[in-house]
This record gives sequence, structure tokens and C-alpha cells, in this order.
Amino acid sequence: MKPGKKSRKARTERLLNSLELVSARMMETVVVNSQLASLQTPEMRKLFDTWLDCMSDEIARFFEEGGEVNLSDISNTTGLSRESALSLLVALDRRGGIMIRSVTGEKGSGKNSDICGCMEK
Repeated sequence: MKPGKKSRKARTERLLNSLELVSARMMETVVVNSQLASLQTPEMRKLFDTWLDCMSDEIARFFEEGGEVNLSDISNTTGLSRESALSLLVALDRRGGIMIRSVTGEKGSGKNSDICGCMEK
């Protein structure tokens, strides 16, 4: 066996395992989206819109005095993930509920929060 051939085989196996996990995750997403779409009755949409309005109002209250607000504070107070809180902030800005004037940040952890742990083997 040539040197490096085993490592190439190992890399190929890791790639195949990774593709298997990605395929499973995609199928899961398709199934969940299909299930959610079938639940999209007018009453369910109204309930979701009401919840979304309540959460948006709660987030907008952080900005009544103006000034800087910490995203983690919004997340902890509302019970939303940082990603969901940020999405609602952007939505509030787009529809005129708040005006985002600046954004600050710092180096991240290097982990994509949209990827579940099952994909990180």
C-alpha cells in the first residue's frame, strides 16, 4: 500500500459519513417544514402573529429610552435565542418599530449556531 493511500481512504470515509449526516438533516428539515405547512390554518397563523407581536413589543421596550442594549439581555429576558432576538430586531427595524443606529461585536466562538451537534463529529 502506498503512503498516503490510507489517509485518502480515511478522508473519503469521513466525507461519506458527513454527506450521510447532511442528507439526513436535509430530509428532517423537509419533513418538519411539510408538517408545519400542513398546520398553517388561519387560526394557527393568527396565534403565531399574536405571539410575534407580543415578542416584538417586549423587545421594543428595551429601546424606549434609546441607547445601547445588549443582545444577551434581550435573549435572557424574552427567553429567545440570541439568533431569534436578532431576527426580531431586524424585523422591528424594517417595519419602523425601532431604528438600529449601530452594531458592535467581538470575535465569535467559531461554531455555527445553525448547525446541530449531530453534524459535528
